[in-house]
Amino acid sequence: MSRLLICCSHLYKSFGLSLLFDDVSFAVNEREIFALIGENGAGKTTLLQLLQGEVQPDAGDCIRASHLSIGFLPQEVSLKSSDMSARAYLEEGPLPELERQMAAYLDAPDQLAEWAACHEKYEQLGGYRRLPIEKVLSGLDLDLALLDVPMASLSSGQRVRVALARALIENPDLLLLDEPTNHLDQSMVDWLQMTLRQREGATIIVSHDRTFLNETCNRLIELKQGRLSCYGGNYDFYLEEQKLLMERQIRAYEAQEEERAALKQKIKAMSFSKRKASSPTDRNVMAYDRRGENHQKSLQHSLSALKARLTEIEDNPLSHPKPKTIKGLRFAGVPLASVVAIECDHISKAYDGKLLFAELSRTLCKGDRIVLTGSNGSGKTTFLRCLAGLLPVDAGLIRTAPTAVISYLDQDIALLPMSETPLQYFQSKFHLSEEELRRELHKAAIGGSELLNRPFATLSTGQRKRLMILSLVLERPNVLLLDEPTNHLDLLTLEALETAILSFEGGVLAVSHDQTFINKIATEVLEFR
Repeated sequence: MSRLLICCSHLYKSFGLSLLFDDVSFAVNEREIFALIGENGAGKTTLLQLLQGEVQPDAGDCIRASHLSIGFLPQEVSLKSSDMSARAYLEEGPLPELERQMAAYLDAPDQLAEWAACHEKYEQLGGYRRLPIEKVLSGLDLDLALLDVPMASLSSGQRVRVALARALIENPDLLLLDEPTNHLDQSMVDWLQMTLRQREGATIIVSHDRTFLNETCNRLIELKQGRLSCYGGNYDFYLEEQKLLMERQIRAYEAQEEERAALKQKIKAMSFSKRKASSPTDRNVMAYDRRGENHQKSLQHSLSALKARLTEIEDNPLSHPKPKTIKGLRFAGVPLASVVAIECDHISKAYDGKLLFAELSRTLCKGDRIVLTGSNGSGKTTFLRCLAGLLPVDAGLIRTAPTAVISYLDQDIALLPMSETPLQYFQSKFHLSEEELRRELHKAAIGGSELLNRPFATLSTGQRKRLMILSLVLERPNVLLLDEPTNHLDLLTLEALETAILSFEGGVLAVSHDQTFINKIATEVLEFR
């Protein structure tokens, strides 16, 4: 029987006037791998922080097993010091510190009791379950030479992979992963799937990558409007359950509407076509009057019962169970006058002495939806930046159609002016008033109106990404260059983005490792090697 690791009961948590968790209860056992899904702002990251103990609930209990070890991968890695090396980052935490203490005590024979106490604590925290560092770094394609480089000097993708490596090396009882597949290529994702499935402990994963969730998870938690629902399967199982639930809700709604209509018809018939009691067959008029009185009472009782049932339905009506979708997100640009949008003529590019691509010739045409795949560092992002005009090529020519309007979505949303607020950015770039900007956000149904007066630097990557998507919509492009567009989006916004791309009439070139996204939108897949 698997060990119960953590049990949360009747949790409540609010931020300001917003109730984030409303009577949430669930339990996590060994070997369970949960997908945690919900819209942006539903409270997924807060729930992970609460499980870790960084955040406390306003009410309710979160009971952890004794000596429970918890590992956490945040979406964005924060550093205590800008000069901290990757090695020092990996060696942070109680286990490496206990190892150093035990080594020191072994050199002092009179401190064996202290060594024994440290050793017991080391065992309790799972020190002997730790994974070999070389195995983890190899699986995440992290060169050992990077260990002595300051974390601040690493790319954002390398920093996230180092943080993921630290969480995996500890091999904790409970592993909490917030968007672990961001910055991983397919071989790394495959390795991570295998590693998580082999764990004895439990894992809870927040991810937009539906294929990864399907291949990895055996449980699913959905956070929706403060409530939590648990499902005993992967993401596809959840979708099937949602389909069945929708069918049941539609049947219940249709039955309610039929009953409402029937009640109204009966009430109308009884109110305006009241039959009199049948005439007496003898001369007993008094009995006839009693029968008439009883008939009227019976009629009035039936009418009152029908009206009470109608009132009950209309006071608590079932709403039409339409699935929630985002329909306002769409790219409507000026049509391309030519078939070819961008032409690459024998272009070459090297970076830090490494040749990324050479003599590359390729065209992007109207209606193309080309997805670039390949290992990290193969030149996909550099190629996109060259096409966007952000980097020069070393040789060859890039020709763009005279009517081409190119919009570029960078992977880390680093091109936004971090010191500005969204309102300042959209006012200066698109000359929108605050009211007009709120209207555009509502039209695109991607949220974020409450963030307009906060600097971009204070927003999460997901919040910045949704605002950047609106910027792309307002640019009215006919060519889209998208670098890992699915990262940091909730599944609802992601599906809306996919729908918008499928209806886009221009050319699309995207870099992605999201297999579901690739299968849905790609007309052609090219691999960079």
